[in-house]
Amino acid sequence: MRDWSAQLRARLAPLNLAPGREAEIVEELSRHLDEHYRDLIASGLDPREAERAALSELNRVEFLVPQLASLPRAHERQRVLSLQDNIPSGRRWTVSDLVQDVRYALRRLRSAPVFAVTAILTLALGIGANTAIFSLVHGVLLRPLPFPDPDRLYALYSANKTADSLRAPVSPPDLDDWRSQRRSIEDLGGYFYAEGSTGVNLTGRGSPRRLSAVFVTPGFLSTLGVQAAKGRLPREDELVRGGKDTVVLLTHGFWSREFGGSESIVGSSLTLNDKPYDVIGVLPLNLRFPEGDIDVMVPHSTIPDSAVPRIRPVRVLSVVARAKPGVGADGVRAEMQAITSRLAAQYPEDRAWDGATVVPLAEVITGPVQAGLRVLLGAVGFVLLMACVNVTNLQLARVMGRAREIAVRVALGSGRARLIQLLLVESIVVAAIGGIAGLVLATFGVRSLLALSAGQLPRASEVSLDTTVLLFAAGVSLAVGVAVGLAPIWRVLRGDLSGALRDNGRSVAGASHNRLRRTLLVAEVAFAMMLVVGAGLMSRSFLALLAVDTGFKPDHLLAVQFTIDGDRHSRPVPATAPATSPSRSTFTGYYSEVIEAVRRLPGIESAAAVKDPPFRGNGERNSFLLPGQVLPAGEDPPTATTIHVSDGYFRTIGARVDGREFVPTDTAGAPLVVVINQTFARTYFPGDRAVGKRILLSRNVPAEIVGVIDDIRQVAMAEPAKPTMYLHNLQNSRSKTTIVARTKGAPLEMADAIRRTIWSIDKDQPISAVFTFDDAVGRAMARPRLLTVLLGAFGILGLGLGAIGLYGVVAALVGERRREIGVRLALGAEPRQVLTMVIRSGLTLALTGVVIGLAGAFVLSRFLDSVLYGIGPADPLTFGGTAGLFVLTALAASWLPARRAAKLNPVETLAAE
Repeated sequence: MRDWSAQLRARLAPLNLAPGREAEIVEELSRHLDEHYRDLIASGLDPREAERAALSELNRVEFLVPQLASLPRAHERQRVLSLQDNIPSGRRWTVSDLVQDVRYALRRLRSAPVFAVTAILTLALGIGANTAIFSLVHGVLLRPLPFPDPDRLYALYSANKTADSLRAPVSPPDLDDWRSQRRSIEDLGGYFYAEGSTGVNLTGRGSPRRLSAVFVTPGFLSTLGVQAAKGRLPREDELVRGGKDTVVLLTHGFWSREFGGSESIVGSSLTLNDKPYDVIGVLPLNLRFPEGDIDVMVPHSTIPDSAVPRIRPVRVLSVVARAKPGVGADGVRAEMQAITSRLAAQYPEDRAWDGATVVPLAEVITGPVQAGLRVLLGAVGFVLLMACVNVTNLQLARVMGRAREIAVRVALGSGRARLIQLLLVESIVVAAIGGIAGLVLATFGVRSLLALSAGQLPRASEVSLDTTVLLFAAGVSLAVGVAVGLAPIWRVLRGDLSGALRDNGRSVAGASHNRLRRTLLVAEVAFAMMLVVGAGLMSRSFLALLAVDTGFKPDHLLAVQFTIDGDRHSRPVPATAPATSPSRSTFTGYYSEVIEAVRRLPGIESAAAVKDPPFRGNGERNSFLLPGQVLPAGEDPPTATTIHVSDGYFRTIGARVDGREFVPTDTAGAPLVVVINQTFARTYFPGDRAVGKRILLSRNVPAEIVGVIDDIRQVAMAEPAKPTMYLHNLQNSRSKTTIVARTKGAPLEMADAIRRTIWSIDKDQPISAVFTFDDAVGRAMARPRLLTVLLGAFGILGLGLGAIGLYGVVAALVGERRREIGVRLALGAEPRQVLTMVIRSGLTLALTGVVIGLAGAFVLSRFLDSVLYGIGPADPLTFGGTAGLFVLTALAASWLPARRAAKLNPVETLAAE
């Protein structure tokens, strides 16, 4: 760099500047002259001519020095033309120039810490929230399934149009026929899995345990394209009856937890259900289908007919299929329709099941959460828009304050393109820093979201801040940087810079500038209104869910779940059993013995048993007939959800019963009795009292209705109860058992005592799960709670950003109108009138945004319809309450600057102007 300091100090001498201040100006202008000198050399001038031409610049500097000296001292270095921001129009822009522009932008941020912190935090919130939600959407919805060619995978269901059952499971015999008759389908297979229900007992490795198991058929693993991580997959002859089907596959998670990832387990055996099973392989880490918490996969053929009969009416299998290359969903549907039509004509049991439903597998896995995640993605997009608007308004305010600096740049030769480049780089730097801070927030946000989802989010293990998410964050940050810089750039291009050195920069402002800021504010208020309305609707929906009568009292209820081994417990009741226990020779003796033993424990008020507790099982589907009902040819009988319970169950859970519940004398030798719910009674006995009436169960077995209970929410809080029958487990036995105990104290404090009681009767009895009914209700509320919390947070953030934006704009307008306000006060205007004038200005802007926002919310709330419960998307109370809340917020945001305006001293204001 050449030394221009002597010439510059000579020009600055008449100003008598402080040494430090003079050095700053000399440094900046020296860099400008040196850059101009190097450009002249590059254009072909010899060094002497280039030096003379560069020195001629001092004539302009001589004119500008007084203006430079009058700039505020704190911003001197940033408000003069530096080397990197005076590239002549003919010079090529380089990476070095970019680095210099970034350094200059960072210096400017350091010189304006309040602006920097406000803008960066605002953008960090917007970018961080968008990144966190996008990571969920990407991991759950957008990321391809972890199988080869996942777009060729479909879920297949049996369909019965007459019974409106279009997504029913498939029977094993039907699945065998589907496989043998397929042409356009490359492969298909089935699996049997129900959370908390399907499993095998592991013994011989410490305390007996119940392992979560998926029972698979031939074709299941090959359809998915799964490869073993260790060992091998089962051969087809190891998956069918008659073959050596006592083989087991370990999931990667269970293998790691139980065996520490030791490869020596492959080839050994485990004792499952009291039989040795050969461990033939370990499944890959990324296989989390159908669920992520599975321990083992075993052949479906190992389930005895005594547990699940292999007949066509028993439909228990979920089926997946892989289409051949080039065959789409329509081709699969056409083939399945042909196959099911043939089977319906061939087998009477399939007469009404003459169709199949075909759904892409990805849609089946993510279907329950698709609507909610899309709503969240849209809502968080509005948060980002509001953040952009707020930072844009801050940038516009800075442009006004930099008017003289911009004029100096133009006077020294900077072109408009150069100014655009500089301002754009500054905006992108702010957004980039905000993006980095946003990634930090997103990291914690994703962890919190996954914890809040309580395991109810499919594919949650695939949610992470991976490369795709990081690229998304980078792209959003770049787009935000460009977006927040456009309005300031437009103002610079449109503004009159010629008089900026004379009138303190006001010439870049004016009416059009204020119109732009008002327009942006109105847009921000409208976005905020849409967010707050969405949050209000979801909050009211969640409150409606909380008010739902579950049909039972969950407090102080403990559940201990296990499955009885029918072979081991097919024996008479021990002589030590209570006298009330009827004699029997099936596993129901053990069943009753455990219940009676738990009832005798200190700290237990009452105890009973149920096969499928609320929110932890859907029960079974069983057919029935009403007395005198005759079915038309080819029509299946009606079906109802069936829950198996013990005596005392309804009293234990606090359900209300009209009539009576089951008693110990309702045994296998007694007349069959049934309890139904209110929905069943209203549907099939409208206007009549159902107690005392009879229905015919499967195989035309008559059963008397002895009680009607209030509806119990069995599947989900938002899903109304379906017609449900309750059967006494002593009359229609099931091996899966959940002991339900009402405790006097904290439920979990009794868990060990109940475990010891069960093991005192059978030391090898595995325990599947221990949980409280409060936990079960909490899990059932996890998804709506997640959506409510996030939309509520976005709504609060939107309301806050809107209030801050309104406050900032009104305060800025007051600052720009100080002279006018001073004149009004000097001419006799009352402070109260000034206060009213400013508040009216703020409320006018806010009300305009409120009206636009309400219209937008009315349109967009239709997308919330599928996730709302108990209210409509156009709920007038929510819309009206939200509008009122925003008006009050706008009043508060406008009052603060209005109060300061009313307290202005007109003499001091006019003197300063």
